Amino acid sequence: MNLSYETYKRQTIFWCVVILIVISGIYSFFKISKLEDPEIVVMQAMVVTVYPGASAHEVELQVTNVIENELRSMDGIAEIQSTSMANISKVSVMLKFTVPEKEITQHWDVMRRKIAAAKSKLPTNAMEPMVMDDIGDVYGMFYAMTGEGFSYEELNKYANFIKRELLILDGVKRVEIFGNQPPCIDIEISKEKIAQLGIYPAQIVLSVNNQASPVYAGNYEQDDEVLRLGINGKIKTEDDIKNIIIKGFEGDQFRLGDIAKIERTVAEPARYQFLYNGENALAISVSMESGNNIIDVGKEVEERLEEMSSQIPAGIQLNKVFFQPEKVQTAINDFMLNLVVSVVIVILVLMFTMGFKSGVIIGSGLVLTVLTTFPVLLALDGTLQRISLGAFIVAMGMLVDNAIVVMDGIIVDLQFGKPVKTALFSTAKKTAMALLGATSIAIVAFLPVYLSPDTAGIYIGDLFIVLCISLGISWIFALTQVPIFSARMLNFKSYRGKKQKPFDSRIYQWQRKFLHVVLDKKITTLLVVFALLAVSLYGFKFVKRTFFPDFTYDQAFVEYTRPLNTSPTQVMADLKTISNDLLKIEGVKNVTASHGMTPSRYCLVRAYNVVGDNYGEFIIDFDDYATMKKLRPQIERYFRENYPDAYTRFRLYNISILSSHTVEVEFTGPDPQVLRDLEQQAEKIMKQSPKINPYTVQPNVEPISKYLAIDYLQTTAQQINTTRNDVSNTLLAATDKLPFATLWDGNVATPVNLKIRNSDGSKIKDLKNIPVWNIIPNLNALSELNISNLLVNSNSMSELQKKIVTPVPLSQVTNGIDLSWENGVIQRKNGQRSIQAQCEPAPDVSPEEARLSIKDAIEEIELPIGYKMEWMGEYDMQQRALINVFNLLPLAGVLIIFILVMLFNDYKKPLIILLCLPIVFIGIVPVLILSKQPFSFTAIVGTIGMAGMLIKNSIVLLEEIEHLINSKIDPYTAVIEATISRTRPVMMASITTILGVIPLITDPMYGPLAVTIMSGLLVGTLITLVLVPIFYARFYNIKKQVTKL
Repeated sequence: MNLSYETYKRQTIFWCVVILIVISGIYSFFKISKLEDPEIVVMQAMVVTVYPGASAHEVELQVTNVIENELRSMDGIAEIQSTSMANISKVSVMLKFTVPEKEITQHWDVMRRKIAAAKSKLPTNAMEPMVMDDIGDVYGMFYAMTGEGFSYEELNKYANFIKRELLILDGVKRVEIFGNQPPCIDIEISKEKIAQLGIYPAQIVLSVNNQASPVYAGNYEQDDEVLRLGINGKIKTEDDIKNIIIKGFEGDQFRLGDIAKIERTVAEPARYQFLYNGENALAISVSMESGNNIIDVGKEVEERLEEMSSQIPAGIQLNKVFFQPEKVQTAINDFMLNLVVSVVIVILVLMFTMGFKSGVIIGSGLVLTVLTTFPVLLALDGTLQRISLGAFIVAMGMLVDNAIVVMDGIIVDLQFGKPVKTALFSTAKKTAMALLGATSIAIVAFLPVYLSPDTAGIYIGDLFIVLCISLGISWIFALTQVPIFSARMLNFKSYRGKKQKPFDSRIYQWQRKFLHVVLDKKITTLLVVFALLAVSLYGFKFVKRTFFPDFTYDQAFVEYTRPLNTSPTQVMADLKTISNDLLKIEGVKNVTASHGMTPSRYCLVRAYNVVGDNYGEFIIDFDDYATMKKLRPQIERYFRENYPDAYTRFRLYNISILSSHTVEVEFTGPDPQVLRDLEQQAEKIMKQSPKINPYTVQPNVEPISKYLAIDYLQTTAQQINTTRNDVSNTLLAATDKLPFATLWDGNVATPVNLKIRNSDGSKIKDLKNIPVWNIIPNLNALSELNISNLLVNSNSMSELQKKIVTPVPLSQVTNGIDLSWENGVIQRKNGQRSIQAQCEPAPDVSPEEARLSIKDAIEEIELPIGYKMEWMGEYDMQQRALINVFNLLPLAGVLIIFILVMLFNDYKKPLIILLCLPIVFIGIVPVLILSKQPFSFTAIVGTIGMAGMLIKNSIVLLEEIEHLINSKIDPYTAVIEATISRTRPVMMASITTILGVIPLITDPMYGPLAVTIMSGLLVGTLITLVLVPIFYARFYNIKKQVTKL
């Protein structure tokens, strides 16, 4: 069927479709979900288990090991990583990327059942494991709530009010609050007062617990009714606690509020605090339901916050830390501008080279193609974000390729004097299958990227979807819209009776002579081309290589890590001081700081860190990206000079979120000491390399940390009825605080703590002489002698009571307190202990250059039996991405070859095309070196895609050679004339693609791809117009006929 002619006969339907396309395209553009980045499901969950009092080694063996063994039997597990620290176990589970998205929830349900089964195998005093399967949610609307003069309790009250109101909105999925310091009630009493008044601490604990806990009194039956008996009088506030009566040894009664300081306060030391410009604040993070438009949801959130402002006290402000709707709107505006510029460039080029009307015809088809793509994307639940929008620009020149071939054929046929209808439809009919095959190949070339199951493939997969839809649509419009628009717009009178020779111009004559020369000198030409290719491949070693570039945000973040034993109070003091210092730097707008962890995963392209008390983080806003780049050395120097014992790292936003550092080497094995030795050898090598920033070299865990070891004397302690729990509770009350009760006000819980201090309120420093109070009285004091002395009045009752309840110094039940060292953190990977040496490259050095500078020395480190070394970081992520893509290349290759064989019913022509593909590197390598652009993952994608473009051009050329030979033209002449006749459409297709990606050159992600396509396609097309004729003549033994005289 001649699709062009059939559509021409039904123009009424065609114009109705065009009108529907315009309307639905505009509607779909505004309706389709708009995001900053593609939606990627983070297939990761975490199991956190608290094991109070256990060392890191005990946590590893008794908790982490149990949970890992249970999870290892799950299907679909890619990797299990764990961190064991004193008191806590964290086990991170990563699913394989091959797990379908709809089955992820089922896997987490299975994981919960596995954890439930593991509970019985955990120590009795280990708390219930917490399963967190939502750590991958992105909270793209991130605010800092500040309120000078407001307490945390007041800020939290209004933050929760905002949370409740926002959760009602359509499109809002979750709202999280970070930085709140929950209130507690502290009962502080001095050890001197306890001794003086004869107060037994257990009395305070038991009295408050009795008054705070609900009690069950049964039911009362009366006639035919059963009434619940409820005992009122449960304490609810700190004032109620103050009125509790405590009895002393002598029978004296004391009001608790008179002998102890009772106050409502916040937990000490404060943890997980949040600062905005040095001021205490709360972080409010909002995530969006999948499939919604982040711009629309952002507007609704902003409008609701504005409505609520009258219900929130003056002085409380919401400050935007990271607001994805604005970034998406800016990105879309920029990309739409680039898209318009790209369309204008393509149309102007076409007008200049093919005439005004031809340019308008092809340009209108381009606009219709883009508009048709939007509703298809909407129907497929697609989104507009940096990848899909960039894909439109990448496709811009490719979308006119088919139309150029058809339009050029129409013009050439008219110039040869063919009838109008023949000219309008013959080219479309003749080239329809060839163009379909060429378009399919261009699509299939990007298929490995789409099918790649790793993060990079998923992230950039929308490139294939947009290209597949738009290129397919462009083929349909080339066969339908171009002939119909040509019939209405071209001036056919100018061609009547004017049979022209379109290929007899001076340029074509020069090209014809050049083709005669290269066909006569085939071997010489091929040697020159292959020599250029060899030089280019050698030069590839000088090309800068990277995985993904940093994003050009006007924001960066700094990770701040103090030694493991640093107190959280000191870290918080540092965060406040540093925040104020950074704000004094001209060009710094705002500084947001958080303690212990990242406040939320507010952005897909940054790491989410959960570290601990010795960690802090700064999110710094700058005037613009250029200012950030300028101030970075100054800020890094500030940290080095003022906080030399802290490990700090200035980081930009990047998709490489699965690794901590860009250069990492990991050692695995059984012995922590051997692992530390191996890691230290690697560190030494890293510090010696000039291509590595020495300030960034570190292990991923601190090898050892200090602790105080208390040697409990079990036999001695049992004699005076003092248990290990008694010692633990006493130390807890004397150092931090002993939590022992909870007051409830509705659904709000307030913990009650006991603090035993010196008379001046300071903490007890002399640990050896801390008095240890028993929870159970010392009944061993009730000996026959003591009772006899009481009966004969040798001892008083108060003296006996004191013997029963009087505390003993810690030194009496212990054999000293020693400063010791232990493994503070134990890392494991898939059940094996592991440690990493990590670093970052020096300025202007790529991660791969840095890695290669230490590669040989690192790999020469002698590994004991049972130990392994593996490169991690950006190298590992890039290798996984490339392996996945390259593993799928054979599939794409088979499909491409199959399409070529189907098109030509021949094996030689596909071989000719494939032999021409490597020549793209003649253009790519020199331009990458000169432009200093890296050969990134997107550049690799561009190279693969460009192969499809060159194949498309080669198909058009070979199809024309076959057509001329079948028209009984001499084969040698057919090769030359087909090359000449197809030069304009082939060159125009390449030039429009090359110029169409110009707006992407400055984009950090698409810049390498744009440069790769521009350079490779330009040189590749020029050489293809030479090599295809040469290979064709060689393979089919075509020679110039010698005229015999």
